[in-house]
Amino acid sequence: MIKTRSFPEHNYKAIFCNGKTMRLQYDTAKDIGELDYPEFMDIAVNSLCFGSCPYCYVSATHGGKNYVRVLDKIDSYFGSLTENQRPFQVAIGGAGEPTLHPKFPQILQKFYELGIMPNYTTNGMHLSSKVMTATRNYSGGVAVTCHPHLEKHWRRATELLLENGIRTNLHIIISDERSADIFLDLHDEFSGRIDYFVLLPYQPVGRAGPIKTAFDYLFDWIQVWISDYSDIAFGALFHEELKSRPWLDVSLYEPEIMSKYLDMDEMILYPSSFDLTPIRKVL
Repeated sequence: MIKTRSFPEHNYKAIFCNGKTMRLQYDTAKDIGELDYPEFMDIAVNSLCFGSCPYCYVSATHGGKNYVRVLDKIDSYFGSLTENQRPFQVAIGGAGEPTLHPKFPQILQKFYELGIMPNYTTNGMHLSSKVMTATRNYSGGVAVTCHPHLEKHWRRATELLLENGIRTNLHIIISDERSADIFLDLHDEFSGRIDYFVLLPYQPVGRAGPIKTAFDYLFDWIQVWISDYSDIAFGALFHEELKSRPWLDVSLYEPEIMSKYLDMDEMILYPSSFDLTPIRKVL
């Protein structure tokens, strides 16, 4: 599937093919401006999770809820957008474990039918046969978060996804030196088997308290140990860290200019799941 979007007023045009996006500028001397209609959206369909991560930045718990009428809301909002306005992709996760939603397979199908590639993030605890079938049929890929206390779950989920030929990323939250060591070990173990290692900087929000982060330690080891960064992606909040390290040959743009976060409970758009400053209510 090849799709295009074009917003000359934001100096932006893009081509999307098989999960990859090529971004172009009308005027190469100018930066791309913040998009009114994001290229990529983070979607929350619930606030329910049984992972009990002590550092959960959205404070998801087993007392959370699955949002109601999600399929109708997808139809009402995304279905009302023109093809040029619809995002290329969505990442379903945001505020809970999305595979716990009873309509999750249908949610994947609904986005797919609207020409939007649905991806999702999971802790790997609940990949039922129905979820796996819908993933094979409709999803562009799955990100498995490598929580140390849930290792048996995310490892089992990763192998299941790979066995089914599903594009798989590993999400690693970088906090202290141990988390950086875990990433380096996982890179050695899984490089060549998964699509991307997505590194997300620890954020002291939600249940996550302040700690001394080890970002310098991480980048020092990357510089010494890893010669090819083509299978590493960095979360948007690593932006300032990446800017300060010009030796890293990575594609870099300002955070949130092309992406936004949509909470499908209240149907409110936010800059990101880390920044809950309301932008607007979309329904």
